Parts: sequence; C-alpha cells; structure tokens
Amino acid sequence: MKKKSALFLIMSFMFLFSGCFGSGRPSSAIDEPSLISDDSLDVAHLVGNRPASLAELVQYSASQQYSSLDSIYNRPPEGMTGNYFVQLSEGNEVVLLSENVTFLVQKENVLAEGFKNGLIRIYGGPGCPSVQTSSEPVNEISWFPGSAVLAATSGNNSFVEVFKVDSCSRVLVADVNSTVDKFAISPKGSWLAIVDKARRLWVGPASGPFNQIYRFMREPLMLSFSDEEGILMAVDVIGELNMWSPLKGVQIFSNKIKGGPFSSVKADGPYLDMITEAGDRFRWDVGQRTRSAYNESENSFYLKNGVVSYRSPRKRLSRKVFFRPVSIEVSRSPSAKAFRVNDIDGEIRYYSSVTGEPLEGIQDLADWKKVSVGRNFSFSERGRSFVLAEPIAQREFQRLYCRFIPSKGYFLWWDKVARPDDYFRSRGMVPRREGISEQSPLKWEPLEVGKIDIRDIH
Repeated sequence: MKKKSALFLIMSFMFLFSGCFGSGRPSSAIDEPSLISDDSLDVAHLVGNRPASLAELVQYSASQQYSSLDSIYNRPPEGMTGNYFVQLSEGNEVVLLSENVTFLVQKENVLAEGFKNGLIRIYGGPGCPSVQTSSEPVNEISWFPGSAVLAATSGNNSFVEVFKVDSCSRVLVADVNSTVDKFAISPKGSWLAIVDKARRLWVGPASGPFNQIYRFMREPLMLSFSDEEGILMAVDVIGELNMWSPLKGVQIFSNKIKGGPFSSVKADGPYLDMITEAGDRFRWDVGQRTRSAYNESENSFYLKNGVVSYRSPRKRLSRKVFFRPVSIEVSRSPSAKAFRVNDIDGEIRYYSSVTGEPLEGIQDLADWKKVSVGRNFSFSERGRSFVLAEPIAQREFQRLYCRFIPSKGYFLWWDKVARPDDYFRSRGMVPRREGISEQSPLKWEPLEVGKIDIRDIH
C-alpha cells in the first residue's frame, strides 16, 4: 500500500511539472531545450505558403523548447511539499533549430541549412521553403540575401546544382568534368565560379555556359565575388590574391598578402579574415591593403556537431529540480562575529553577524553555536533581524519561498504553514538580497529578462 501511495505521488508530481519542461516530451531534471528530430519538419505551414522568416523560425523553435517559468507557482502534491526545490540560474537563451545539418549559410535575415538527406531548408527567402539536391548529403551552399539564385554541392561533389529559390526549381547542373573543390555564386545570382580538383577555375553566368579562365599553382582557400559582382577574388595557401573580371574573363589584379602560409581565409565583403598555419589571425582590407584585428565577433547562428542553434542576447532563467528535503542550518561564532550557513545547495557560506554581508576567509572555529531558525526562514540575534528566504506566494496551506545566492541564482521551494492564505507578491518576479540582513535592500527581478533579438526587430 505504501508503494502504491509513493508511486501515486511521483506520478502526480510529474504531471504537475509536465508544463515546466515542454509539452509532449518526457520530464527532465533540467529545463534545457530538446531537439526537433524530424528532418522533414518545416515551419512554413505556420505562415501560409511563403517560407518562414528567420524570426518566425526562432520563435517557433523556442516555443517548442521552453515553457513559461510561471509554472513555478503550481503547488506540488501534498506529499512532495518540502521534499524538493528548484534552482533558477541566469544565462543566455540558446534555441536549437535543427539537427542532422551538414552545412549552414546565414547572412543578415536569411538562412539556409543543408541536411544529411540532401534537403536544403530556406528561411527568409523570396518564395520557396526548401529544395532537394540530387544526392546526399549536402556538402556546401552559396547564397546571399535578396538573391533568387542558390547554388549547392552534394554527394561526391560531381557538379554544382543551381536553384531558383523563388520558384523551387533547379535551373542548371554545372558539370566541369571533374570533382568540384570550391564554388561561389555572386551576391545577385548573376555569376557562378567553380574550382575543380585539377585547380582549374571556371566562370560563367549562373545559367551557363562556363569557361576556364585560370589554373592555380597552389591550393585556393577562398573564392568570392565582390558585392557588386564586378570582381571575382581568390586567395591561395601562400596568400596570393588574384582578381578577375567575370564579364571579360580576364585577370585584372594580383598581389601577395604577407604572413603565410595560411590555413583559412574567409571573405566578408571587402575584408578577408585570415588565419596562418602558425595560428596568427588578422583581417585584411582588400581595398586599402592594410591589416587590422581579426573579426572575433560571435555568430548568433552556428552549426556544431550537426546541430544548428541560435544564441540569443535574451537572458533566461534555466530551471533545475532537486529531489531532496529542503534544509538550511545556521550557526554563530561570537569570536568571528559571523554566521555559518549550511545552505540549501549543500555548500557552506559565511555572513557577518553585525551587517549580514557575505564574508570570505572564515576559518574553522571552536565556538560555533546553532541558531534557531523560524518556520519562515528568519531569525534574530542581539536585536538584529536576518532573513534567509522571502515568501513570494501562498496557496491555502502551502507557501512558496525564494532564496537568492549570488553566482548560483534563485532557489525556490514550497513549505507547509499553519494558516491558509492565497496571494502572490509581484507575480512573474523573484526577490534578491546580496546579504541576509533584513535591512539590506530587497530587489525584484523579472523571471524572463528581455533584450532585443531577432524576434523583436524583424
């Protein structure tokens, strides 16, 4: 009978917290986002026939992974009161967008993902939510904001496929009779450049045909068009920078960038972000031929281990549940004028018995004496009042307390009380004190701290 009662309590508690951890998924001790594993899932259906915008993709994915922290106000089954607590710790919101991704392109307000199954999903494009390459996986994608032309390689890189993303149609299979090593579509989709395994450079209109205009002596690391499409650029491993006119098919400039050999070169408009084999990094201004600091800015959208994620500047309180009894014990040392708190998270912390401020460097002393802590998690010593936790809500005979610990976050738990009540103190907010003195300022912080991100500006 006892086993059945315990099982009922656990099942009730899991049902209660099912809203805390996302609907339709198993409960977890940590409120972390889970992946959308269906490769064919697309959020385009949310907005009719047009492809979803990047903001809509992030909004939809976030809604599937995170639930409102307002569920902390859901009181637990009777037998669980006082036997668990929740830790809320602040960090940047990370939204997981897709898995099984092999290549990612994200610029301004558009994004294209290439998948293991050969699918390319498009967000923020001019009319098509996805296209399918002829083989799998997708190896590389070249595409720019505002362009209706997207190019991609897949499988064993036998050719480049060119798609019109406003009509979901494949318009060309660019085959240069050799394995494709590198390729680039111009920003407006007018030109396509291809470097094959024999290091031959082929250039032509995106609809073809293509002519060989150069052969590299060394491995090219970067192939890119200028923003206005009038120049094609390439940089090889020793820093040899070459430029051609795609219209005339002739070389118009050559110069060597010092500092090589290089392991990586990436184009960013009129700049080149360069990494040497020795690990040195710098940014090269192509027009001014000058060095500057390497662009270390962190991308909001990134691909790691097959998973595309969005790192938001929004701050979010992530939640972790601990299934153990709530315990906070206090001792006082007259000689050190200090309190020793055996805290809710099992760590020992020290506070001044005069000011209530946190203390460091307190040694083990012989005159520690236990202090009686009231049911409301407060106590008094020598006419001074101290508070370990703040009551923030009550539902009948259950009261919700919150304790703030710097660098750890907020700890919340329900406790039984003798008199019934029903109230919320600043619902949607949590209290914090830097010390434990009742006189120290009490500040209320929102559960979800907003900061402008892609969902707010698009």
